[in-house]
Amino acid sequence: MTGGPSETQPVKTDKGRRGHELDIHVTFAHPLPEAQALAALLVLDGFRVELYRPHPAPTRTASEPVPQPEVKPDIPSARLTGPLRDPEAVRAGLSALLGKDARYVEVGVRGLLRSATGQTEWMPWKLNKVLKRAEAAKVEFEEAVRYVLE
Repeated sequence: MTGGPSETQPVKTDKGRRGHELDIHVTFAHPLPEAQALAALLVLDGFRVELYRPHPAPTRTASEPVPQPEVKPDIPSARLTGPLRDPEAVRAGLSALLGKDARYVEVGVRGLLRSATGQTEWMPWKLNKVLKRAEAAKVEFEEAVRYVLE
C-alpha cells in the first residue's frame, strides 16, 4: 500500500501514504460569521476546508464541563488543504482574499505522512519567505517553503 521513498505526488485522503499537498492558512481581518467565511474562501475552490473557532471555555480545566454556546462564535481563521492543480488560480484566489477579507495568508506545498489509521502528520517547513500583500504573483510552489503574505 505504501509507495516507495521517492513518491512525491499529491495525495488524496488515502491511508498509509506520504506525499505533498498545498497547505493554506487564512487569517481574516476580523472574525467572520461561518457563512461569510465559507463564501470568502470560495475564491480557493477545490480544497478541504477546516474552519478554526475559538474554544468555548479556554480557561477551564479538563475535568470541568465545557458549556455549549447558544450561538456559534465567528471564525477568525481557516485552513485549506489539497493537491495543487492550478498555480495561477491559487495565486488569483490569494490576491482576491488579501484584497478583501484576509489580514494575512500562509501558503506552501508541505510534506505529509498519513498513517494507516488516517492520522496526518505534517512535516516542518524548511524555509519561510515573507512577501507584501500585493505580491501573490511571486509565490512559487516549492516543496517545504512557506510563503507569508501580509
